[in-house]
Amino acid sequence: MPIPQTAILLFSRTAPAEAANKSFGAGDEDQRITGALISHTEETIVKTGFKVYRSDEASQRGDNFGERLANAVGEVFAQGAERLLVVGNDCPQVTTSHLRSAAQKLVKGKNVIGPDRRGGVWLIGLQRSDFNAGQFANLSWKTDQLYDELADTLPSYTEATSLSDLNTYDDLSRQWFLLRRQLSELFDLLLLSEVAFGPSPEQPETVAVMRRMGRAPPF
Repeated sequence: MPIPQTAILLFSRTAPAEAANKSFGAGDEDQRITGALISHTEETIVKTGFKVYRSDEASQRGDNFGERLANAVGEVFAQGAERLLVVGNDCPQVTTSHLRSAAQKLVKGKNVIGPDRRGGVWLIGLQRSDFNAGQFANLSWKTDQLYDELADTLPSYTEATSLSDLNTYDDLSRQWFLLRRQLSELFDLLLLSEVAFGPSPEQPETVAVMRRMGRAPPF
């Protein structure tokens, strides 16, 4: 059952805007990848049963990422939420169970940080009473310092599971096997497309065999 006064904020650009800002090495298929990631995240968070808020470039306000995110968080709290989980679109490993577990930690009075594997975060769980918009906006967003700064800023926190996000061609190749199972709408691109993975022309037989085995092509 939903936990009263707990909400989720999906802070994400739309698929075209996301594709314009990230390159997955798939050319015209980049938008298809970003669209699949956003859809997967939306489906996952809706299944939690919590109230879901969506923030993209059409509604965001601010001169930089930190300001836009702080304003979006503040707007959700202004609508009555007491606890908020903030997620982006670039962590396909996240499950409904991850989010519900983080929400339970919020109910116990803690803030929550979900670390990624390079110093950033894939999730932030905030108590309304602990949210300081000015401090939040001025954190080192999109850097490997973010986790440490959040940990220093929040008065109390606990960790969620560490997960990997997906921002680049290298990330896509490393998570290839996981993604082809999770994002069925990208199956043909991830499993078969020469465009997405650009295999070396000197290794066509190796690539073909590895694809049949369900393994990522070599890089």
